[in-house]
Amino acid sequence: MQASRPTDSLDQQVNARLRDSWQGMFLTELFQGVSQLAFLLLLLEAIWDGVAMFAKPDVYVLFVMTMGQSAWLAQRQFTGQDNFWWTRLVGLVCYAAVEMLIEGPAFFGKPRHVTFVVLTLCFVVGRSLEMRPGRPGLALLGTVLSRTAQGLGPLFFYIALDLRDQDWLAGFFNFFNDAPHAFLLALSITQVGALIVLTLVARRQRSLIDALLEQFKTLSRWGFGANVVEKVLRDSQTQAASRVDRAIGFIDVRGFTAWSENHTPEQVIDMLNHFYAATLAACGPELIKSKMSGDEVLLVLPAEAKALLTLQNALQAAVRAVSPLQLSVGAGLWIGPVVEGFFGTPSNQIHDVIGDTVNTAKRLCDHAQGEQLLAGPLNRLGAPGVAQTLVQAKGKHQPITAACFQVTLTPPGKS
Repeated sequence: MQASRPTDSLDQQVNARLRDSWQGMFLTELFQGVSQLAFLLLLLEAIWDGVAMFAKPDVYVLFVMTMGQSAWLAQRQFTGQDNFWWTRLVGLVCYAAVEMLIEGPAFFGKPRHVTFVVLTLCFVVGRSLEMRPGRPGLALLGTVLSRTAQGLGPLFFYIALDLRDQDWLAGFFNFFNDAPHAFLLALSITQVGALIVLTLVARRQRSLIDALLEQFKTLSRWGFGANVVEKVLRDSQTQAASRVDRAIGFIDVRGFTAWSENHTPEQVIDMLNHFYAATLAACGPELIKSKMSGDEVLLVLPAEAKALLTLQNALQAAVRAVSPLQLSVGAGLWIGPVVEGFFGTPSNQIHDVIGDTVNTAKRLCDHAQGEQLLAGPLNRLGAPGVAQTLVQAKGKHQPITAACFQVTLTPPGKS
């Protein structure tokens, strides 16, 4: 089985955008969660006692318990906390404790209370089993149990109301001898079946949506880079191209063409993948965007002096990746203004960086020797006293003064 990819900031941002509001979670708990059964009992109490219900404290206890538990469960879910099985029993326990003080042991002898307790326990156990995706059999059993409690709840509360002041056990079995009541039973069972099927379909659709979303996020990372996608999500629109300061780096494999002619396409791909992975991993969180093209990698970094250290680390990692194959690597770095953003038609756009800074970094990379980094401008590198060289770059009227760094391999994990 393939190991799951660690959650990154893009995952967190997407999950935050997809998360429902607290109000939505509250209403879901109130009308589809365990509080739905308490809400049904509250309606039963209102019909049972009529206006007299307002003089009874247990109605207010039940109302506070219903709303309070829904709000509490919604708040836990909204803040990313797990709703364990026992959290759905807190309201029932509080209600039973208060009612015991008011009515005494007679509380558990009333049909409507017995109905409420049994249905709530069935629903809570069912929901607990549903939360076991690694055990599909138990999850299915939990779905059947919880949806049965929901679907049969209205019928059982109706029976408790209809058998008021009667022998409940005897009356329960005689209740279904009446044709309309038998129809209600059939209707409730049909409702239970529909709830189970709809839940399973919704769960399957959710699984497909999650898998598709993961694919979209992966493709977005590949095509634009996680930083670009996160910015688009924050602003809810694509970013028009604009002028910004960036550190642009190029790292290129020397001798790649000749080497690739003597190796199979599979070996070439394996070498390039190893080269790409080592280079990008060495850049760490500083990397804004990367673009891989054949034996070359373009790196977009913040326009800061520490970009020099980042590129030195990336070059060192690249050298370590290809040197066992008797290949070498050179690099160029230039800090300055670029035009960065989305280019193209409204229906087909790419995200890229263009400008003289990009061209200069490319020219320096082309002139760098194996295991060498040429970088500039000198006043933005924060590295006084380094060796310098003049580079007559293509398209430049004047030579470029660049700092010259020779990479020194260090054991992995050390800088």
